[in-house]
Amino acid sequence: MKKVILIKLGGSIITDKNTPYKARPDVIRRLAKELKKIKDVSVVLSHGVGSFAHTSAKKFGGKKGYKSKWGIAKVAHDVMDINKIVMDILLEEGLPAVSLRPMSMMITDAGELKDNLFEIIEETLNQGLMPVVYGDVIWDKKWKSTIYSGERTLNEIGIYLKKKGFNVTRVIQVGETNGVYDNKGKTIPSISKRNWKSIQQYVFNSKRADVTGAMKHKIENALSISSKGIKTWIANGVIPGEFNHALRGKVIHGTIIQ
Repeated sequence: MKKVILIKLGGSIITDKNTPYKARPDVIRRLAKELKKIKDVSVVLSHGVGSFAHTSAKKFGGKKGYKSKWGIAKVAHDVMDINKIVMDILLEEGLPAVSLRPMSMMITDAGELKDNLFEIIEETLNQGLMPVVYGDVIWDKKWKSTIYSGERTLNEIGIYLKKKGFNVTRVIQVGETNGVYDNKGKTIPSISKRNWKSIQQYVFNSKRADVTGAMKHKIENALSISSKGIKTWIANGVIPGEFNHALRGKVIHGTIIQ
C-alpha cells in the first residue's frame, strides 16, 4: 500500500496577501528544499493562490458565479500565474512535479463536487511523479462557475485515493501561524468535532481578500476529512524546519485536527 501525504502550501505564505500579484519565491524555495528531503512517500501538493487570484475573484464575482465571462477568464489566468512560479521553483529544486488543473478535472453543482477525473491524479502518482493542484475557478452546473479552494480539492483527492487503496497518512497545511489560536493568542494543540463548537468563536476569517473563507474554512474542511480517518496538521511554514518536522510526523508548534 503506497503511503501518501497531502500538502497544502497556503496562499498567505507563498504570496504577500497585502500586495496584489506579489509572490514570495524565497519562501517557496525553502519549503521545496524541505520537501525534497522526504523519501519513501508519495506527495500530492496543493497551493493557495493568495494575492494573485483572490483579488480578481472578489472584483468580478465569487463562489456563486461571475459577473461576466471576462471575470472567469481573468481569474483563470491569475491562478496560472502563481502556479507557474511555484512549478518553476519545484522543478529547479529537483522535484518531479506535474501541474494538473482542477478546472480540467472537476465539475460541481451548487458548490458540491459532482464529477471528477481523479484517475489522472492516481496515474500521476503511479508514475512516480508529484501531482500539483491549486485553488481554481471551475465549472458549476447551477452557478455556471465557482471558486473551489485548494483545501477542498486536496480533501476530495485524499478521499478518492483512500478508496483506491492508498495509505493517506495525513494532510499538512502550511501557513504563517503556529496552528489555530485561542482568544488569548495561544495555540490550540488539538481540534476535533467534540471541541470545535466551543472554540470556533475565537476563529475569524481574514479581513484580506479571500473568497474561500480563510482559517475557519480550513478547519471545517479538515474536520470533514477527519471522518475518513485522515488527520490534518496545521504547521508554521515561516519557521525553518517546521514543515520538515511535520513531513516526518514529528511534534510541531501547531494544531492537529482529528
